[in-house]
Amino acid sequence: MSETNQQLTQQFLAHFQPGVSELLGQLEALRNGVATADAVEKLAIDATKLRKDLTDAISFIPGYDQRQCENKLKDIEAQVEALRVSTAPKSKFAFKRKAAKATPTPAAPPNQTGFRESTTTPLQDDSHSSGLSLSGHAHTYLTVSSLSAPWSAASDLTISDLDHCVVNLVPSQANPDAPADLAFNALHVRNVTNSVLILPVIPGSALLHDMKNCVIALGSRQFRMHTSSAVDVYISIASNPIIEHCCMIRFADYPSCLRTSSTNTAQDTKSNYLAVQDFSHIRATPSPNWSPLPEDRGISDDRWPVSRENPKEVLQTLLPPQ
Repeated sequence: MSETNQQLTQQFLAHFQPGVSELLGQLEALRNGVATADAVEKLAIDATKLRKDLTDAISFIPGYDQRQCENKLKDIEAQVEALRVSTAPKSKFAFKRKAAKATPTPAAPPNQTGFRESTTTPLQDDSHSSGLSLSGHAHTYLTVSSLSAPWSAASDLTISDLDHCVVNLVPSQANPDAPADLAFNALHVRNVTNSVLILPVIPGSALLHDMKNCVIALGSRQFRMHTSSAVDVYISIASNPIIEHCCMIRFADYPSCLRTSSTNTAQDTKSNYLAVQDFSHIRATPSPNWSPLPEDRGISDDRWPVSRENPKEVLQTLLPPQ
């Protein structure tokens, strides 16, 4: 195992093992006390978050540690499911009428171009039903209404395959119906180029791959960026940001104009946005792959595109210089 993967594994286990102990303690407390359905559901959500962390770490932790972590998590999930069954309300017997067969909806006729008109409800991919996504867009201003499904605080968000886009998911003029506590459990970004991503502070981790010539603003508990170049990162984070196989990455603090009252409460601790760890440069000398973003080169509060604007004009103004 390389020195890089060994350090990543140590960091992961330092987070995972206390998480397992905490879940086991909560399980014991619920078994010895009053296990309500709400309490069990909260415990299930915590276990799901730890499962996601393990999935994200599969690429670097060795097989033995993977099996150990997997077995511990499976045992916890089985105990949570047993508690859920024991706290579920007993259903009462009742005769039910058979549901009427649904009338098939006729397909929309072709238009003059030969293509069928799309419906207002997008087709959902069952494999991604547990999370939200923004994928496959170019030259577009994307908002909360562009998500693959209605926003839910219990969802993960995946952003992928974007080019020359502006993504705005913070409460703002572009998102008049977005709740003030808009956030996601975790963020996954892959294959995004020439784009600006304006995201809220989230309670979980952010994992980014293959970004090029981008600006991203977000807050997260953990931040890991891989195989990316020429990205300006505006971040609020209590842990140390991690980059690997990256170059020309610049870091700055999360913009004050994007913070909400709940954000400020949750982020009272000092942000470690400049405590970057570069796992492609394990040396005593400063890494050549990242640098602080100079204040005079950063985006001022009045220049963030928080209302619907022409993506081309926004990108010309805000993207890092080539």
